[in-house]
Amino acid sequence: MSDGWAQVYEALAPTYDEMTTGNGWSANQRARDLLAPLGLAPARVLDLGAGTGQTALVLHELFPAAAPTLVDPSPAMLALARDKVPDAEVVAADAESFLRARDGEWDLVAAIGILELLPDLFEVLRLVAARLAPGAHLVVSHEPLLDDGSVQATPVSVVGGHHQVRRHPSEEVERRAASYGLQRVASEVCVAFERSDDGPAVYEIVVWRAPSRGE
Repeated sequence: MSDGWAQVYEALAPTYDEMTTGNGWSANQRARDLLAPLGLAPARVLDLGAGTGQTALVLHELFPAAAPTLVDPSPAMLALARDKVPDAEVVAADAESFLRARDGEWDLVAAIGILELLPDLFEVLRLVAARLAPGAHLVVSHEPLLDDGSVQATPVSVVGGHHQVRRHPSEEVERRAASYGLQRVASEVCVAFERSDDGPAVYEIVVWRAPSRGE
């Protein structure tokens, strides 16, 4: 996430949970619905772009024994996340910087509601793939580029004067993920929330799996 977006979310922190309830934000529940049937039992969970902890809370409910690490560039958002998941490690950093600086592997990584705000979605996917344990999983949402005449038909949208939302075709995201060794195991295209003036925001929710040892 760029510094500009981090400042936006820092200011939004006090009202973010109320705002997302009001616009029908559903990506976390959709991710839960894809993960729940897989029978996972991760020991270590990483939540990139954790925000106020909405995704972390869903993951904690699914995997209460897992040790969570929550990463977000907004300290104000992380303070709220800590209240939701008190035992989590919280790190104030952007996703790419964290992944470059931190060693170790995770059994499940989540990146919900963040990828389209990153300067380089594919570099973050590559770095995540390198940090997945053998057979581990990655669940993400992204705002795909569509050919429907909506705002999502634009590869880059500028919000608030200079904040950028970047979109890529689902086929390109899948191709690049596969080049990093990730195998798709579940996915869904859904309306993630209602924009205030540009209609529904369509997201693709994807679960990928890293190769097991010997694959």
